[in-house]
Amino acid sequence: MAFSRAHAKDVSRAAMIEVAHLTGKDAEKVVALRREGDDWVLDVEVVDLRRVPDTTDFMATYRVHVDDAGNVLRMHRVRRYVRAWVGDQS
Repeated sequence: MAFSRAHAKDVSRAAMIEVAHLTGKDAEKVVALRREGDDWVLDVEVVDLRRVPDTTDFMATYRVHVDDAGNVLRMHRVRRYVRAWVGDQS
């Protein structure tokens, strides 16, 4: 299937809903999206632990593999960080 903007948005929305449902946490946004063979691979940012002030929230990035219908094939957490942290952990 071709990479269309409309389909990518639909898959992103479905993946965010599924990540929120599976983790029981608030999925905030998709920060990466790519096609790998027949799968979509997305990185979704999730509020892992809410704190006051919210700049100290613990965030997590989940890598999610989904099919064209938005069904999760596999998912795992790739990093955890404080929301206000700026930088690259690589």
